[in-house]
Amino acid sequence: MKSDKMWIIEEKGKCPKLKNAILIAGLPGIGNVGKITADFLVEELKAKEIYRINSFYFPHSVFINEESLLELPTIFIHIVKAGPKTNRDIILLTGDIQPMEEQASYAFCDKVLELVIPMSCSEIVTVGGIGLPGEPKKPQVYGVATDKKTLQRWKKSSKGLKIKDNKAATIVATAGLLLGLGKLRNISGISLLCETVGHPYHLGLKEATEVLKIIKQPLKLKADLNKIEKEIKKSEIEQSEQVKETSEGVLMKKLKRMSGDSSSDTSYIG
Repeated sequence: MKSDKMWIIEEKGKCPKLKNAILIAGLPGIGNVGKITADFLVEELKAKEIYRINSFYFPHSVFINEESLLELPTIFIHIVKAGPKTNRDIILLTGDIQPMEEQASYAFCDKVLELVIPMSCSEIVTVGGIGLPGEPKKPQVYGVATDKKTLQRWKKSSKGLKIKDNKAATIVATAGLLLGLGKLRNISGISLLCETVGHPYHLGLKEATEVLKIIKQPLKLKADLNKIEKEIKKSEIEQSEQVKETSEGVLMKKLKRMSGDSSSDTSYIG
């Protein structure tokens, strides 16, 4: 375990030698699109855990699990070697939280780069959500890259990715800063931003599926998206039953209040 004044880095396993690795980062944010995407890849690709990160920059709270035990907010780094399930070495960044204050967010992204660059990280993909007032019928995925070459390469290799008419003017926190700071270190990257409900408690399963479809293509991922499709159908049935059981549509009114009063504004949080 490595520790300094602000960071506690626990090495969980020895990292094998990677080549031309791509970092895929997905943390909690609007619609939780990034977290769902990264968590799915960790499980589906049977990724190997390498690091656990705790920090004094993280929220001053602990989580209580189902066994009434305390857990610190933690970030995880996993790896997947190229092989039957992917054509490229992958580093996966996911976790319980992400720092939102400016200095903490910069420090966190800098620390992540400090860890992944020695792992031969040569490209970064971040996943986030574009917050909308309501749930989109067919969520669109937009790409924003560090350079034109990377943007065009992803557009060419990923059917369905949109690179024009992007609805996000700003990318906040890890989804943006990781790319910006990576660019300073000559690491190219792209942010995949999917339309979703503009609320941090929304679980964007459908949205994460659309992002995974984009990621699967250039990396030749062997990932079964039917597992998420089943969860989507289950979630839709549960929501439908809740609405029926709730008198006068109280649930829908509450969701409308949570998503904001404006029906036309869009904003991106991360």
